[in-house]
Amino acid sequence: MKKYFYSDGKDKHGPFSLNELNQEDINKDTLIWFEGLDNWSPAGEFDEIKAVLELKPPPLPIEKYKEVQNIEDKRLDNPGNLGDQNKSFKKDMFSNPFSFNGRIRRTEYGLSIIIYMIIAFIVNIIIESGELPIIALSYIPLLWFLWAQNAKRCHDLGNSGWWQLIPFYFFWLLFEDGQAGPNQYGNNPKG
Repeated sequence: MKKYFYSDGKDKHGPFSLNELNQEDINKDTLIWFEGLDNWSPAGEFDEIKAVLELKPPPLPIEKYKEVQNIEDKRLDNPGNLGDQNKSFKKDMFSNPFSFNGRIRRTEYGLSIIIYMIIAFIVNIIIESGELPIIALSYIPLLWFLWAQNAKRCHDLGNSGWWQLIPFYFFWLLFEDGQAGPNQYGNNPKG
């Protein structure tokens, strides 16, 4: 009886009979070897294995979603990833307003601009009155907040945060819809 081996890209598995091979998670591109072959070859090249592969239905959409979720969870477990800000597909607004990582939608960005303008207006009034000149130091976290929100909105459009330095680019940030689906900066904030 012919015995089959397959490779998952890291390790070889086997030996398996044809029926046992049917129980394994292989596809037409999985490398197969059996006695008589000189080299490993894709499973789709062998007629007897093609019949086994044709019997396997494609994954259900929910299984595909679980695969994508598992990949995302693995990315989030690694702190070196850009997406570790996005622990779920939906985030609360202003969950990390001073962070430069991740993406925000237009609504949060627009509210950020309004908040910045109101607080800056109040700080300017206090400074001009001469009552509390030390309040000028509040511009440091205020500008940090604005730059972080600008950077995250740039990320939502698929651009680096440095794009915020382009004159009048904030108008584009206010009105342009973000990229659909995940990008290199994280998941879509719209869910």
